[in-house]
Amino acid sequence: MSKQVTIKQIAQYAGVSEATVSRVLNQPELVSKQTIQKVKDGMDELQYRPSALAQSMRNHTTKTIGVVISNVLNPFFTTLVRGIEDAATKRGYSVIVCNTDENPDKEQRYINMLVDHQADGIILASTGNHANYHSMVNDMPLVFIDRMPQGKDANLYDTVLVDNEKGSFNAVDALIKQGATRINAIVSPVATTGTERLNGFRKALTAHDFPIREQDIALDDYLGQHTAELALNLIQTNQCDALFCGNNVILMNVLKVLKEWQIEDMKLAVFDDQPWFDFVQYPIISVDQPAYLIGTKAFITLMDRLANPDRPVTHDIVRTKLVIR
Repeated sequence: MSKQVTIKQIAQYAGVSEATVSRVLNQPELVSKQTIQKVKDGMDELQYRPSALAQSMRNHTTKTIGVVISNVLNPFFTTLVRGIEDAATKRGYSVIVCNTDENPDKEQRYINMLVDHQADGIILASTGNHANYHSMVNDMPLVFIDRMPQGKDANLYDTVLVDNEKGSFNAVDALIKQGATRINAIVSPVATTGTERLNGFRKALTAHDFPIREQDIALDDYLGQHTAELALNLIQTNQCDALFCGNNVILMNVLKVLKEWQIEDMKLAVFDDQPWFDFVQYPIISVDQPAYLIGTKAFITLMDRLANPDRPVTHDIVRTKLVIR
């Protein structure tokens, strides 16, 4: 019934003019409280629901944002998206979540879709394969999360990131202080996160006068599909006694290898923190990045950009916390 109800019917029910009903919907400050209540009573009785399309045309906003991420099954992104959605709900916004699987073609298709559907803005964990996002989004507000935009885009868009390098440094430093003598690393090639976390790994080794050997470092693919093979090779060839994992997906695959090969004496550190780490037989050192906070900050940053399109670009760095078990 709600789709068939018109402003005219509401006006007749409330005993007011159609213009008055329109003012209640769009300029309630011009209408008395008593009249507003009569109109609202009529809407409730007739089950009237305002047309979102009509409202967006009047207000030049759809109250919708897009969130383009790698994979919502990754616990980091799951929590981050929840932070965005909770903040968006409080402001009356709807969220469209898109998974790229680190595929630049999928990323571009999703961005094009969001632009075509006139989303108010986009929060993006970039695949790092596009050099010019401005050509895709034009003047649509865009906030980068987790990964820094590349090239000229780095100076055009707001970002909400974590201190990857310092977090990784602290994790590897803790491994060494726990007695690790040969630490290997498996990281992903994702722009910003992979590079910065690897830098932190190297700097921690240097700070303790440990040699940096390239054969001690393995680059996995974006989805951790080769982690098992890489981990087993590092353990058997290098006889490492500690592994630094660049993210929780890599860690999960490393744990499978350790269990399958019954390797009990291995120190582990990972860039991320999950509650289930407390129940693993290995005392995992983890870098806790506040994913929920990153999500809420990203949404607030996007709202600030919508409200003030000409304000200076901001780069927000969120602190991590080291968790030692």
